[in-house]
Amino acid sequence: MVDTTSREIRENGFARLPGLATGDALGRLRRAVSRIEELAADRTASSGEFVLEAAGAGGWAAWQEGAGALKGVLRSADRIHEHVPEFDAVQRSLRLAEGPVARCAGAPGELVNAFLWAKPPVVGSAKPWHQDMAFAPPGFGVEKHGIMTVWIALEPATTRNGCLEFVPGSHTLGLFPHSGDRERLPGEAPLEKAVEPHIADAHLPRTAEPVAMPLEPGSAVMFDGMVVHRSAPNTTAAEPRTAVSFVYRVPRPSWVRWGPAVPAGAAFDRGESSVERRAQALAPGSRA
Repeated sequence: MVDTTSREIRENGFARLPGLATGDALGRLRRAVSRIEELAADRTASSGEFVLEAAGAGGWAAWQEGAGALKGVLRSADRIHEHVPEFDAVQRSLRLAEGPVARCAGAPGELVNAFLWAKPPVVGSAKPWHQDMAFAPPGFGVEKHGIMTVWIALEPATTRNGCLEFVPGSHTLGLFPHSGDRERLPGEAPLEKAVEPHIADAHLPRTAEPVAMPLEPGSAVMFDGMVVHRSAPNTTAAEPRTAVSFVYRVPRPSWVRWGPAVPAGAAFDRGESSVERRAQALAPGSRA
């Protein structure tokens, strides 16, 4: 018998996990985030593992263009379980790999990365439409493996402050072409006009309307690495949208088709996608 969460993952590519990390677990995650914020407090420039927000273009583009950032104001942090081991301890105590991930994937997941997603008021920038598996590195083994992400809200995630949005069923359609620039490597010159990797409007699947996923603190959404998703900017005056995500390698799901997707009316231009040609590492590079 397939439980509701597994059925939603198979059919839609995502599923809500209400009240996943409440009480002590939520408090521990919030305190661990405070330690990440302390590590970033004196930073004035972004790096591969700490991306700061910037007014105007947004944190990712400003980083790639070598432009100024807002001191200590995080957009995201990568490999947080290595910077602050408490994150790993909490996900283990919640038994995410052996519990919800295993029930959907058929086997326990292997933690490959963890992120802080800090979308601060006013300046919290958008994350465009994308699929996490577009960033799988050579050697990841896409023929045998997929990924499952558990994204936990630590503050209310709403349509006002940039909750996640998903295209239901898009995880079964294949890999959509991603346009944009890869993250520049250390020592490379800044870009003149950076474009964050994304699925262009012309290539977006039209099979279903996007669904917003508002979450209360401690609730989560689990999603397949092939589902198309995004988050809007935080335009509120005083409503931070803070979350952490845990990314697991899992056996390749039977419902996923790994190959180029060709949306109706759109040609698949393999030459367009620098993301696919020069993919970043899922560990540490799944930019969900």
